[in-house]
Amino acid sequence: MDVQVINSSRPGAASDRVGEFARKLAPSTKRLPIIQADAYAVDGLLDILEVRAGRGEREILVMACSPAQVQAVLEWSCLHDDGELQGLEIYLVRRQSADR
Repeated sequence: MDVQVINSSRPGAASDRVGEFARKLAPSTKRLPIIQADAYAVDGLLDILEVRAGRGEREILVMACSPAQVQAVLEWSCLHDDGELQGLEIYLVRRQSADR
């Protein structure tokens, strides 16, 4: 499992990287593998990541992550980096500082 955190202090740089990742994502079951983190509490985000990985999604873009969500996903990835989640790539996009 590979987790990348997208964060930039330069205006527009994070948006450019998000667009780049979104274009590369393969649709899964007729939808893009994008999660809006602000719709979930920390535990809920971890649950939905497990569900998505369990149904075979190998790339997941998670938008608007809080610092607590980023930390929780990083810890979760260390605990669950086994064969079942091999090849899973998660891109975490931090919330803009004004959104905190």
